[in-house]
Amino acid sequence: MAEFEASERENGGLREVSFRLGEAPGLLWLPDGIEGPFPLVLIQHPGMSRKEDPIVSGPARAWATTHRWACLGLDAPGHGERAVADPFAAMRDPEQAAAMAAQFAGEVAAAIDALAERYPVDTGRLGYYGYSLGAMLGVPAVAGDGRFRAAVFAAAGTGSLSGPAEGEGSHLAGLAEVVVRVIAKERDEVVSPDATMELYAGIPGDKDLVTLPGGHFAIGDDVVGAAEEWLVANV
Repeated sequence: MAEFEASERENGGLREVSFRLGEAPGLLWLPDGIEGPFPLVLIQHPGMSRKEDPIVSGPARAWATTHRWACLGLDAPGHGERAVADPFAAMRDPEQAAAMAAQFAGEVAAAIDALAERYPVDTGRLGYYGYSLGAMLGVPAVAGDGRFRAAVFAAAGTGSLSGPAEGEGSHLAGLAEVVVRVIAKERDEVVSPDATMELYAGIPGDKDLVTLPGGHFAIGDDVVGAAEEWLVANV
């Protein structure tokens, strides 16, 4: 197993754990002063972002406080503490993109296992919320893990990271037991409506589609609220 290193501090009434599992850096927010185990929700950042970004840390701190969830953020390959000059280079090559997605899926599973050994998290109550890059990496990660109850994929569609809707390379059959919400943006200039609908149509289990105003880079309270609503109901 990869080496696990961690440091912890109290921050605003929460336990904030900064860790590294092998090459994968992460942050875990835990409710403080009460006993677990706590449901674990992974909040995954979009491209050019990182685990400390308010896009991640804002919902994480709010949900850990309000819902008593353990919230987790990971730096995606090529981002955050392991940033590269052009993190999108791998995504322009189908083979490299598939390898990146597989790497992240392995890191998600390993992080859950490592955290469950050391902290009061309930691996029977797992949720996932990812936006854009975080959502598209999340499709194979959630599908391959097999333990997630619910997932929210926002501003996502089929593609080199998430895979096709069917046939060779598709991951969607692995979502059959996951309750999934797909969030689309009305004027998404990055992910086409066709790609979003292909993803949604290919998900085999219980699912829901929400369309919100704005373009791809408008990650507002409405997006976070729609994700929170779904996770509250299903995790």
